[in-house]
Amino acid sequence: MKLTAESVLGGVGDALRDQFLPHIADEFAASSARMAQSLIAIVALGMDDAVAIRVEEHARIRELLGTGAGLVEPGELAARLREAAASRDPGLTISALDRESTRLRALLVTLHAWTEEQDSPAARALDQAIWRALRDFEMARRPRA
Repeated sequence: MKLTAESVLGGVGDALRDQFLPHIADEFAASSARMAQSLIAIVALGMDDAVAIRVEEHARIRELLGTGAGLVEPGELAARLREAAASRDPGLTISALDRESTRLRALLVTLHAWTEEQDSPAARALDQAIWRALRDFEMARRPRA
């Protein structure tokens, strides 16, 4: 068996569930151990596709930002949107991708606020596309236990 973070976390979770929980008499301690085992299982399941999820989110956000850059009036916001739409991920570590997520999502929030102040069909369509993307992002990141 290849030793991976997922297999280690899975093994620890299984050991908690199968070897320790049956022997814990104190209900509070048993409840805490069950919660720890559940959290370990969720983290282990989420590790395999964590990079792919973030990379796909970033691509979709950049597409939305590029669309927005074509709708907003020329100026500072349009330039920021174009620059972010053309950007690339700084690396493939979770920490680097999470920093990029923070940056891109902050700009997406700004764009989303802008769309909600507009009355054009294109802005309304972009607003709905952003809502769909946000829903899809949360569904992709939901715990799978």
